[in-house]
Amino acid sequence: MINAEKLIYIGLMAGSVLFPFLFSFEKQISFYKKWKYLFVAILVPLVFFVVWDAIFTANGMWSFNENFVLGPHIFGLPIEEWLFFVVVPYCGVFIYEVLKLYLPRIDFNKAVYGSFVVLVLIFALLTLLYSQRDYTFFNFLFNTIFLSFMLFNNWFKKHLTHFFLAFLIALIPMFVVNGVLTAMPVVEYNPFENSGIRVYTIPFEDFFYFQLLFGMNVMIYEWLQRKKKN
Repeated sequence: MINAEKLIYIGLMAGSVLFPFLFSFEKQISFYKKWKYLFVAILVPLVFFVVWDAIFTANGMWSFNENFVLGPHIFGLPIEEWLFFVVVPYCGVFIYEVLKLYLPRIDFNKAVYGSFVVLVLIFALLTLLYSQRDYTFFNFLFNTIFLSFMLFNNWFKKHLTHFFLAFLIALIPMFVVNGVLTAMPVVEYNPFENSGIRVYTIPFEDFFYFQLLFGMNVMIYEWLQRKKKN
């Protein structure tokens, strides 16, 4: 019989995706009709993050408490961690799509754009300041590169405000799920490879790890739809 503790991570993933999945078939939202774009938007970042995750796990940047995972591992990562890179993007893009549906008139906003420009500068500075802390360094390095790429693609500017608002909303369930994962802890971090700053039990870097993942999901999702229209 499986110990209930081993179901915590997979239970969090199942609970997180349940309502977004069910409401994907709601007539007005009809998110299921865009799954063909979503599949690629999830798959491409998944490859990037799994490689990153596997390398960091192998090198002791973080680890997974075997008491809270079912056991099967692929490339050193528990199956739940693979599901994380499917479930979290699904939920995030669902929130993004619902916002676009109910707030369709929100368009390019100079203040939002300016905020992201400032973020790029902050990320670049943090990359330099934490060059000896691998999680912090690579987190903000990748964020600096990707966010710069996002901002310099003019076609994405009209989606930037929806992305920003969706990210803020998605931080709420992210805080709950990640809070449980780090409080148990299901995921244990090497304190010498991050800044040591935590919000509750969540490493500061995790919020921007999520931002990078979500940003890649949304940009690919919109790019595929744009390509289809052209």
